[in-house]
Amino acid sequence: MKFRVLGVAALLVVAAPTTAHAYLDPGTGSMLLSVCIGLLSTAWFMARKVPSLVRSALFKATGKARLLEHKHIVIYAESANYWGTFRPLLEEFGRRGVEVEYLTSSEDDPCFSAGLAPCITCRYIGKGNAAYTALNFLEADALVLTTPGVGVLQIRRSKGVGKYIHVVHSIGDVHYYKLFSFDYYDAVICNGDYQVKSLRLLESLRGTKPKELPIAGCPYLDGLVARRDALGPNTPDSNCVLIAPTWGRLSMFSRYGAAVPKILAEAGFDVILRPHPQSYISDVKLMEQMEIELSGYNNITWDRNPDGFASLRRAAVMISDYSTVIFDFAFVFFRPVITLYDEEQDPGSFEAFDLPHTRWNTTVLKDIGIPLTTPDIERLPELVRRLAAETDWPERIRRVRDTSVANFGCAAGPVVDAILDLTAKEGK
Repeated sequence: MKFRVLGVAALLVVAAPTTAHAYLDPGTGSMLLSVCIGLLSTAWFMARKVPSLVRSALFKATGKARLLEHKHIVIYAESANYWGTFRPLLEEFGRRGVEVEYLTSSEDDPCFSAGLAPCITCRYIGKGNAAYTALNFLEADALVLTTPGVGVLQIRRSKGVGKYIHVVHSIGDVHYYKLFSFDYYDAVICNGDYQVKSLRLLESLRGTKPKELPIAGCPYLDGLVARRDALGPNTPDSNCVLIAPTWGRLSMFSRYGAAVPKILAEAGFDVILRPHPQSYISDVKLMEQMEIELSGYNNITWDRNPDGFASLRRAAVMISDYSTVIFDFAFVFFRPVITLYDEEQDPGSFEAFDLPHTRWNTTVLKDIGIPLTTPDIERLPELVRRLAAETDWPERIRRVRDTSVANFGCAAGPVVDAILDLTAKEGK
């Protein structure tokens, strides 16, 4: 029987005409193409979702979901690097006796040895997908975090969370956050009017739901100011330059390699190199290459300490690029910054792609140091000596700081007030 069927099929193939007279009108063809693309897209997104569904099923099956019972306020730290932002808030919550669950993806997070108040509980929830799965099942009145891209990247919005609250963890405009970093937050706690302006503009351009945008300050700087004041006034090392760029394709190191530290070291300066921590994850080959190139310079020191306070306190001048660490240095220690940047740089996948106005950072660079948009890096030794010798920087920098940043050095209280106000509204 099987051979008979095959024989008939073969005869039909041989007898078939070599020229097809079928006709497919353009409209039908376009419709079929759209259907095919739609099916393929659906299949692709379903395939990507399978691992997440499997993790969710396993999470429920193991009973781990019960570990995350409904809480009032939960804070999540994706790494120990954000302890500087969250410590002042946890201490303030503790002083007020407010129960807070602190979740971290760092096994050696300082929270476990910080001696926090009994009302603050700390828990390690794993890294990567393990942490994201736990957060996706979270139940709380509010989840507070610094992680951008909620509802866009790995952290999905949980139906059990009343409000997602982002705390901006550094001074600076939002232009060089990744696209859609804030769109699906319910609230963003800002440290200045300039951030509110940019976020409102993104809402209007994208038609997203308006967020609550209280201006309360930047708690990360509370700790730096307290440490500075505890140690008392210090005179910086006039021969010390701190190089602290951002990471990725816009960074000084990606654009100039080892050229900047070489020029300064050869001019006789003591140079501290403090790359962004993400550089050692995303720019590994570049970091390895630079370490080899600079290994012969005895006056170049690499600072990989998570806490950069000692380097900030010692240097007379900082050289950076798009990194917001320039404001830590300038606003806390009143010392000038040389910025190597290109405002015409392709904004790529950053929020700057949709923001038509000049970012606040750029508008104040000339008031806290020297911005070099088309830098002649050979002039850097001359510029560093000039800035280190000028004495009017504290007055100029203080004026910018006090008119731009709310509650500088004492932001923890106002930020906690804002969080409690937002969660109170959620309960009504």
